[in-house]
Amino acid sequence: MNLILNNNDYHYALESLLRVFFPDVKINTVYDTTADSFSGDYALCDLQNNADKYILLIEFASGSFKKSKTKEFSVKEDLYKEGELYASQLLFLLLSECYNYSPKWGIQTGVRPTKIFFNLLRNNTREQAIEYLKNELFIDEKKCLLVQSVADNELDIINSSDKSRFSLYISIPFCPTRCSYCSFISHSYDSIKRLIPEYVRLLCEEIKAFSEIATQHKLALQTVYIGGGTPTILSIEHLDNIIKCIQEHFDLTELCEFTLEAGRPDTLDSEKLEYIKKSPITRLTVNAQTFKDETLVKIGRNHTSSDIYNAYKIARELGFDNINTDLIAGLPNEKVEDFIDSLNKTIALDAENITIHTLALKRSSFLITRDKVKGKTVAETEKMLDKAYEILLNNNYIPYYMYRQSKSIGNLENVGWAKKGKECKYNIFMMEEVQNVFGAGAGAVTRLIDSKSGKIFRIYNYKYPFEYISDFDEMINRKHLIENYLD
Repeated sequence: MNLILNNNDYHYALESLLRVFFPDVKINTVYDTTADSFSGDYALCDLQNNADKYILLIEFASGSFKKSKTKEFSVKEDLYKEGELYASQLLFLLLSECYNYSPKWGIQTGVRPTKIFFNLLRNNTREQAIEYLKNELFIDEKKCLLVQSVADNELDIINSSDKSRFSLYISIPFCPTRCSYCSFISHSYDSIKRLIPEYVRLLCEEIKAFSEIATQHKLALQTVYIGGGTPTILSIEHLDNIIKCIQEHFDLTELCEFTLEAGRPDTLDSEKLEYIKKSPITRLTVNAQTFKDETLVKIGRNHTSSDIYNAYKIARELGFDNINTDLIAGLPNEKVEDFIDSLNKTIALDAENITIHTLALKRSSFLITRDKVKGKTVAETEKMLDKAYEILLNNNYIPYYMYRQSKSIGNLENVGWAKKGKECKYNIFMMEEVQNVFGAGAGAVTRLIDSKSGKIFRIYNYKYPFEYISDFDEMINRKHLIENYLD
């Protein structure tokens, strides 16, 4: 499908919107209005300046459908932002008419809907902010209320941070096997285990480099998150090396949360959980994704629902009191009843955190098309989320953070739910971008807030463990860039 642009460059917003309706179709952006560009399916965005006004034309053609809409407007402040908004609105209306389908998130395709809400609140009342989400971004009323609720629940934690505090993310990109839906940088243990000792050694060197920067700038470490991958694929010895490195090189006086994303329950046993309980770790994840054994096999997870129960049993006996479990809505061949059954079983385990994800059909995953997710429809997945949210609220869980992923079924969301007081602070700091986050390890990203402009800057580590190891010195040299954004 061609996206044809004339006298404008609204490609990012319009491409993103087209992908909501066509997640598996290649979108070609062209700046050529010759006849060849109009062959096959296309969307046209044409912007003309007529005296003191602008005329925007959006045309969409697919099969026998071909319609256009226009809007005449005067620029109030920013031509690009205003034109992009109007173009997205017109294209959304045409697509919705063509396919008789209106995605719940309207034209909002970004990762962080709550950031939009917070930005609106700077110059608007809450009611005005909600009206903007509904009337300008075409977001469904239930989703607007969800945004508001998440924003309310995370505000106190956002306010607990300031520029003198930071978080540390540590990437362990190894898993027992690769899940069929996974698009993260992760590698099966058997294929890469020979690299792990050197990877852990260099990871500790990177952690030390961050500690020197934190000390120099008098930054206090507030949260630590060891994620993956499946960090508990590591031996106790390697986990201990990483945790001791953190303890030895950072002042942990203000540390209020330390998460270990165990992930696969089959990587947890009594010995490893006993070690974790004695460490500074305060929050653990045991990620089920589903309790349906048949689905676990289909998506490539080498564990059963019994392993989930066993990991919880051991963890509770050892005194763990803050456990998160992830579930995924929209997995292959699962019905609404299957997903709700998994949710009810997670609630019965008294999980303090439950994170509800929508299946994202990423290009780098094995499940890349809707056709390969047999029997899955947007309507079914929407029912899963609606029913889940109702059940969670009735069981005293609150939605405390939210984010979006491209190519999620129905352009739907991921939401973290928690019992009051058990919210994951790191998740909020990361998603709302209110705090510097130092990222160590392969695929990790350091996110910095410029102390003067408030803009977000990112420093990327090498994605793959073998690159991380072979080019470690060059990567470490990038750390001097951090100095540009700290006081």
